[in-house]
Amino acid sequence: MILLGLVVLAVGFRWFVIGRELGRLDDPDGYLGLARSLARGEGLRINGRLTAYRPPLYPVLLAPWVQAFDGPGLASALAVFHLGLGAITVLLVADSARRWGIPRWGGWVAVVIVGFDPVLVVQARALMTETLAACLVAAMVWGCSLGGNCGAAWGGIGFGLASLCRPSLLPAAALTALVWLAGGPIGRPARVTRSLVLVVATLAVLCPWAIRNALVLGEPVWTTTHGGYTLALANNPAYYADVLHGPPGSVWSGANQDAWISSITAATAGRAEPDADRLLRQQAVACARDHPADFLRASLARLGRFWGVMPSSAVYPPPLRWATAAWTVPIWIAVLLGLARRTSWQWPRFAAVAPVVTLTLIHSVYWTDLRMRAPLVPALALVAASGVAGFRRHGPGASSPQEIGGPS
Repeated sequence: MILLGLVVLAVGFRWFVIGRELGRLDDPDGYLGLARSLARGEGLRINGRLTAYRPPLYPVLLAPWVQAFDGPGLASALAVFHLGLGAITVLLVADSARRWGIPRWGGWVAVVIVGFDPVLVVQARALMTETLAACLVAAMVWGCSLGGNCGAAWGGIGFGLASLCRPSLLPAAALTALVWLAGGPIGRPARVTRSLVLVVATLAVLCPWAIRNALVLGEPVWTTTHGGYTLALANNPAYYADVLHGPPGSVWSGANQDAWISSITAATAGRAEPDADRLLRQQAVACARDHPADFLRASLARLGRFWGVMPSSAVYPPPLRWATAAWTVPIWIAVLLGLARRTSWQWPRFAAVAPVVTLTLIHSVYWTDLRMRAPLVPALALVAASGVAGFRRHGPGASSPQEIGGPS
């Protein structure tokens, strides 16, 4: 009953946040246009051109809603879709906590974190991938918590789907497979099989998208052609000048950003998407190589934004910033307690740690802001709950036999 009550409260809280702007569809990345293109039976197109610029899963899931409700009721229908994803995320986290052997009260801690995290909840207002990606992170962690080869298969499916929603999550599958291969409570042949199952399941989910792209773009793009842009967006001379050498707390926007976007639009005009992606990646790498000190400073600043305890003062008012900090600081402490436990680095719990590690590394280099850690909230909630529960039961650094073994 307590879990059901927490789910209802989490959905109600999201409805309160979404309902304040229910009549407005915030679609900064153009996913609604892609969904409408799919609903018309034209495939994923931007400006009439087949594309892999955005990952496919979110617009694929939006398309049926658009087809059924396009018009005045669409905003409400998509709000229900996001509320449903939020409820599923909470339930998956609760069951994962149970399977991890976390005490019931610790599971409730995880549910509260994932149900009411301000960064994740606020993102439910926008037609962006954070809400779906968080649900899929919860699903891939839950899949792995089933244990054995079955868990590896379901976890791989979760990793594959998460990567088709948020490509930056794909390296987490490789890291998870490598860590599980390297060690664990079972013999080496079983570890090899389990890791191989996870990799094959992940690739099986990605293959149809890569084949589609090979047919329409001429190359088997496994995720998107957007990576070069996001790398160049965070590593170019104009960005370094405005953000690193500008006033403290600067947020890159305005005329200089518009001029840079116009310049790269001209440079990539007429190129195939994969070729344009490579060009922008090469420009970003060259900028980092030519300005190593600025690149290092920018990377540290990106990490500060990604793991910041409060949003930017240039965008949000002080009361909201301090409320976010009051929520975040205790959770970060609990996460550190969880990461200090050796069980967090073993099967199956490492499936929650892997995306935290890989997204930290990726967003130290790529374009970054606070919202981009939203998909990690389910993983962080489980690690935090594990840390608090372990600290309360055994003190710092201790682990029970049940926790060490976990599901097999």
